[in-house]
Amino acid sequence: MLRLLIQLLSFVTGQRLLTPEQAKKQQLELEDLRSKQLALEALSNKLRSEMKRQQAVTREALKSRQGRYEKAIAAKQSEIDSLNETLRQLSQSVDFETQRQMKENTDLLAQLNWLSGAIAHDFRAPLRAIDAYSFFLADDLGDKVPPEAEKSLEEIRRNGKRMGVLLDALIEYLRLGVCPLNIQPHDLGEILTQVINEHFDFSPVPIEVQVQGQWRFDKALMMRTFRELIDNAIKFSRDAESPKIIIRQSSPNCLEIIDNGVGFSDEYKAQKFQLFHRMHGNDEFEGEGIGLATAERIASRHHIALRLNRVGSQTVASLQLPENSNT
Repeated sequence: MLRLLIQLLSFVTGQRLLTPEQAKKQQLELEDLRSKQLALEALSNKLRSEMKRQQAVTREALKSRQGRYEKAIAAKQSEIDSLNETLRQLSQSVDFETQRQMKENTDLLAQLNWLSGAIAHDFRAPLRAIDAYSFFLADDLGDKVPPEAEKSLEEIRRNGKRMGVLLDALIEYLRLGVCPLNIQPHDLGEILTQVINEHFDFSPVPIEVQVQGQWRFDKALMMRTFRELIDNAIKFSRDAESPKIIIRQSSPNCLEIIDNGVGFSDEYKAQKFQLFHRMHGNDEFEGEGIGLATAERIASRHHIALRLNRVGSQTVASLQLPENSNT
């Protein structure tokens, strides 16, 4: 009856009237919506607060990271400054050392020039006098020279000439230690072939060349080294049965000159590169003990290790480049 009355009043007034149950239900729905609105507002406020907190944390983290980066950059810059200072001091030290070495080389070259002049004049003058007076004495005696005296005079002249050869060798040995080097890349095969063609065209011992590739060295000086080593191999192997010299590479950085000659005794290992040292007597092989010493001197200027070893029935002269050498 109440519902019907409300509907009649709604029709008469033109407004929608609610029953108590509908009004209550609508009130509950409104309260629920307000509750949800409040919850959403609270969540929104919480999210804004969290966002602000995160932004603050991020700003603080960025600020802290920037500070660490700035400290790291400052530390690296300090290291760079320290390295630059060390490099500057090292450069000064190197410059000083270079200047010192240049001065020492200049002084040594001056001493060498003085010694060369002294040998050329002061040392050779007595030798020339000995040689001349031996001739004068032989001429004065004429046919009256006894055989033993004539033999003694010949021995005097022979030793005078030998002394001259030794003096020349000494000057050349000293010069090789200070002369400037013209280091260039050269083809090993071509250089060795040139040495053989120029100096061993009529060699009594066959020479076989098995090399290839390039080495860096002073051409004139290393040709002298190759010539001395090949000459040494020929001299000590020419009387062997089926003599032969092989020039080969055991590796790109190691050159070997191999002969099947008489070799040398182990007692001479420590002295084999000493100037004027002979490993055989004058009655066995000619020479003054100059060739191997000269070859080793030149090799040493190029930082090349020269070794002479007896391997079975063969003598092996090996030239070994440094490991870091650019071949």
